[in-house]
Amino acid sequence: MNDTWEKLYDSVRTKEFQTIQDNLAKSSDLAIITVDYKGRPLTAHSECSDFCEEIRKIPEYAKLCEKCDSHGGLEAARSREPFIYLCHANIIDVAVPIMVNDMYLGGIMAGQIRLDPSEGEIDIEQIYRQTNLDDLFESNPNLKSDYDRLPMVSYHKIEATAKILQTICRYMVQNPGEKLLDELSNSVDAFNHVDKRASLAHEDLLKPAIQYIAEHYSEKITLKQLSNVCNVSESYFSRLFSKSHGKNVTQYINDMRITKAKLLLSNPDMTVNYIARVCGYDDSSYFIKCFKKMNGVTPHEYSKALGK
Repeated sequence: MNDTWEKLYDSVRTKEFQTIQDNLAKSSDLAIITVDYKGRPLTAHSECSDFCEEIRKIPEYAKLCEKCDSHGGLEAARSREPFIYLCHANIIDVAVPIMVNDMYLGGIMAGQIRLDPSEGEIDIEQIYRQTNLDDLFESNPNLKSDYDRLPMVSYHKIEATAKILQTICRYMVQNPGEKLLDELSNSVDAFNHVDKRASLAHEDLLKPAIQYIAEHYSEKITLKQLSNVCNVSESYFSRLFSKSHGKNVTQYINDMRITKAKLLLSNPDMTVNYIARVCGYDDSSYFIKCFKKMNGVTPHEYSKALGK
């Protein structure tokens, strides 16, 4: 971290703020830590649960914990609002971004709690696929009792705490002044704008699905299959894919199939029905409809124009 960022973070590294964080963690039952934009701690962890401490000692799950934190922080930074989500262990976490001039300096990460079951069904985004807790507890019996001791908190209380944390973030970084902002903008790390970082992270996460589609476009492809190869939940995958590609996954697959079909239509030995099947269409009439919608002509008209 360069000197410019050190100056900005000086306003965060205070005993007073650590005390505020500790007291808020105790009163809300949420574990809380403040991190910089690379995920490095700026404060000590307040009220960290035994379960999360232990599960992070297992390499397989530690990586998933880090990925959940990373994407949770990016989602919060992108929306400029608190992001409440479920981690891979089905535990609720909250990410609240610290922003200065559209630059993501870091965030307050809170959570390590379970939702009070008396509230019924509440739709909360889950980023990564849920870990099979039964298998986890069978191989690590002590984790079961640690998990059962996690606080149960109402969603209303979680939202209220998130708003408090958002208010804290607004005042956390004191007005740095024009000179320091100029230094920040010219620093090596200043390229680290939210949208660019989020876009790169999303592309990396979706790569396995893009490759799977390219290799299996002629087969039936389900949302579940694609989310599984990316190891994320179906809802998060669907939202992320649409955001990253400007179209939903069904449209993306259809576009790829039609593109492949156009290449095959240049071969005079291939019939339209055969090309439809090879490109993943069981119904040739539906293939013709999709092809015309994209290209303005039918497959036959297209091949005729090619001189087939």
